[in-house]
Amino acid sequence: MPQPAPSQRRKLLTNTLWLYSLQGLNYVLPMLMLPYLVRVLGVGNYGLIAVAQAFAQYFTIFTDYGFNLSATKRIAIANGEDAHAIRRTFWGVLLVKCALLLAGFVLLLGITSVIPAMASMRTAYLVAYLAVLGNVLFPVWYFQGIEKMKIISIITGLSRIVTVGSIFFLVRGPADTVRALALQSSAPLLAGIFGFAVAARSNWKGGAFPRSADLVLLLKEGWHLFLSTAAVTLYTNTNVFLVGQIGGVAQAGYFSAAEKIIRAAQGLLIPLTQVLFPHVNTLMKQSRQLAVRFIRKSLLTIALPTFAGSLVILVCAPLLAHFAFGFANNSTDNTLRWISFIPFLIAVSNILGIQTMVVFGHEKAFSRILITAGCFNIALAWPLIHRMGAPGAGAAVLATEAFITLTMLLYLPRIGIHLLRRDPDAKVTANVVN
Repeated sequence: MPQPAPSQRRKLLTNTLWLYSLQGLNYVLPMLMLPYLVRVLGVGNYGLIAVAQAFAQYFTIFTDYGFNLSATKRIAIANGEDAHAIRRTFWGVLLVKCALLLAGFVLLLGITSVIPAMASMRTAYLVAYLAVLGNVLFPVWYFQGIEKMKIISIITGLSRIVTVGSIFFLVRGPADTVRALALQSSAPLLAGIFGFAVAARSNWKGGAFPRSADLVLLLKEGWHLFLSTAAVTLYTNTNVFLVGQIGGVAQAGYFSAAEKIIRAAQGLLIPLTQVLFPHVNTLMKQSRQLAVRFIRKSLLTIALPTFAGSLVILVCAPLLAHFAFGFANNSTDNTLRWISFIPFLIAVSNILGIQTMVVFGHEKAFSRILITAGCFNIALAWPLIHRMGAPGAGAAVLATEAFITLTMLLYLPRIGIHLLRRDPDAKVTANVVN
């Protein structure tokens, strides 16, 4: 059986270490900042920021359009073989994302003009949109595709340090709520400007401006992945927004506070998943069997520690809430307990979905599962939030993530991939119509 080359293993390890250094800054610095913001701004104003950022996240997903997976996959396959194709993909994706950014801004202006409850927070929504601009400019998908994670880590890390430091100096009370939101939005904006400058310099030569056929193909390739990522917001981002609209900004603040601890735990997984996706695609070019065996090994390696970590969060929920935010009450404690096993479920579903279903060409089935899960979450979250407040949103997220993981576990054997067996690649079906 073919084995991964030593150079591939070194590249995988190097990229993982650089991304972990980035995640340390991405989550440690904000976690140090959160108790300060909650105390200085108050839970209600902190909740207002959380609601504005949650709404902006819809536009981030809209402008991403699945390119963080589809464009990464395309560039990873062409990397080292077709520089012209990489440049054409780079400029094509940026052109589409800029068009979507403009459309999203017009939509934001319209929504905040006609809905009275949102009109009163219009300034906050517009300030939060700066992060969307930064996300469009920063071609993370390009750096992932060429497996140059060091650049992502340095640019994003420095931007985080500057903006978090500014918050401690410039945010002094509730009157500075919008300023705090602007400073948080400036981190991705700064990273986007510098990231674009670095990537554009490497792709300027060669006359590879995309043709209309290229743009259509990019939109077609990203469509099902866009539906998948958009569906994810129906059971992640939407719950913050729903809690704010149904239970008020204070309950949104409690839910967002508890969720930050879970996101910090999930942050430990992001470097692995970002490195694994282009690497698995590279292995697929060598051997389908090699790719499946690597996926199975990754699943077993990630599942056990994330289960243990989730168990620690469940048991230590009150202590973690008090340590992280300077307060603890039934809303934060119970919400944290409900969502404590989210890191474990997401770790497993990421391997089953993105690293397996997407790589083997089952994007349609992947998107159908996530769309169904998103609808399931909204149907469940609405009554639970009315009844329980922030903990109700946590219960809905837990049920939804469990549904996703179980559905994927049942789907993969149908296409001949048995990751729970010792011989997982006995029958592997790739790129079939599903």
